[in-house]
Amino acid sequence: MHCFSLDLPQRSCSLVRFLHAHSLLLLPLALAAGCQRPAPPLVEPPPAEVVVALPLTRELAETLEFTGNAAAVETVEIKARVSGFITQVHFEDGQRVEAGAPLFTIDERPYAVVRDQAKAEVAKAVAELKELESEVTRYRALLPKAVVTQEQYEILVAKRDVAKAMLEKATAAVAQAELDLEFCRIISPLSGRVSTREVDVGDLVSGSGSSATRLTTAVTTTPIRVYFDADERALLRARQQAIADRDGGAVEWRNVKELKIPVTAQLVTETGFPHQGILDFVDIGVKPTTGTVRCRGEFPNADGLITPGMFLRVRLTIGQPQPTVLVPELAIGIDQGRRYVAVVDPENRVIHRPVETGRSVADPGGILRVIERGLDGDERLVVSGLARARDGSLVLPVTEADAAPALPGAASP
Repeated sequence: MHCFSLDLPQRSCSLVRFLHAHSLLLLPLALAAGCQRPAPPLVEPPPAEVVVALPLTRELAETLEFTGNAAAVETVEIKARVSGFITQVHFEDGQRVEAGAPLFTIDERPYAVVRDQAKAEVAKAVAELKELESEVTRYRALLPKAVVTQEQYEILVAKRDVAKAMLEKATAAVAQAELDLEFCRIISPLSGRVSTREVDVGDLVSGSGSSATRLTTAVTTTPIRVYFDADERALLRARQQAIADRDGGAVEWRNVKELKIPVTAQLVTETGFPHQGILDFVDIGVKPTTGTVRCRGEFPNADGLITPGMFLRVRLTIGQPQPTVLVPELAIGIDQGRRYVAVVDPENRVIHRPVETGRSVADPGGILRVIERGLDGDERLVVSGLARARDGSLVLPVTEADAAPALPGAASP
């Protein structure tokens, strides 16, 4: 009993020392356990706001597109018709001119001298003819009296006839001199535009035949023609439709202008096909290697925007107008080469629907795209905010009237 009492204090001290040594390790764990906070609950973000609209439905005819090049109706190389020195140039390079407007002036003085000489020869021939006419009249009166012989009279009549011929020759020389003098003033043969001048004031030009000096080139710009190659199938369909619209009656290709088959064109910087024209020429045969026919459209080109040599896209209209579904260009997405639109279902959930697209159509509010397959025309489409409309996601659809800015070119749902 005595030994037990002596051993208890020692064990108590050992336990105290153990707890004191490990208290430094347990204290941080206790503090950490007391400061830990529960994680906040996850909050789902609100649905993304997107602008929706209904597709448009319009009556559109089937069209085919081709590549074409513009050409002037008239192109004239202006050359000198008389030789001489250039004294004046009356236009600026590329200027628009009217028919009859002066372009160049060649020194007129040598030709004025020749004209005056020719006029003098005419006056001389007139005087000689007048004298011989008087002599013939006098000899005719003396012939019955045997004062002059028949031979003398006939010789005088022959001289008179020669004088008449000389007068006609002198008159023709005056006309030629007047013409050469007129050719000294070179005028525009057409209304259009002139190219750069190839001579300047002081240059000597030649007007002799094939070696005549080229001065400049003039082309017409209104109307303008566009040449393109169309496949024979499309051309025949367009002709059949045009004849049907005229209530029958055969029309030959040489009279194709009477059919008034519409063609439209666009330049490389334009959207849509703003230039309106008609098909006015179809070539006489089909190229067997390509199966195409050379065609030509004529366009008014009132503003002169289309110039010869320009590249254009030409659209040929065939068939009767049919109901066609159109959507704004911005409403069409592309995923790995596949085109789709984002349709919002009645539960406001997005469905990516694949579509087949056709040609573009110019609209005052923007560019529309024809949907050939994939839409019925009564779906709600995402027309703004397509990047936020993930497939299967929940969205908050708003109409164009409630959204800013609104996207034109689509009907309200």
